[in-house]
Amino acid sequence: MNERKKPLTIKENHLFSKLYAKGAVYKSDSVVVYILKKNNMLQTKYGITVSKKRGKAVIRNRMRRKIREAFRLLYPSIGKGYLIVVVARQQCENNSSAEIKNELYDIFVKAALIQ
Repeated sequence: MNERKKPLTIKENHLFSKLYAKGAVYKSDSVVVYILKKNNMLQTKYGITVSKKRGKAVIRNRMRRKIREAFRLLYPSIGKGYLIVVVARQQCENNSSAEIKNELYDIFVKAALIQ
């Protein structure tokens, strides 16, 4: 019963910077994913970034919501102890949450987060 249902988020800037510098990079049409294994962590944490180049606040927030929903559906099957940052690309604006979920699933399988 200690299992958290809601994914933990990354809020500290130094963790984002560490992932950009040392994390493994996986790319798809609508997202770029940085992944770093942390052996001392009990939970997997994730963060979402959308550049201001992607549009105004309404568009950026819509992209964040799509990515957050896709990640929420995949979270139970992801292994523990990872830091994950998802960066939205321009194509993310046109894709649905289901399409983003499929792209994230393919990336997580390639990165061996999901068996």
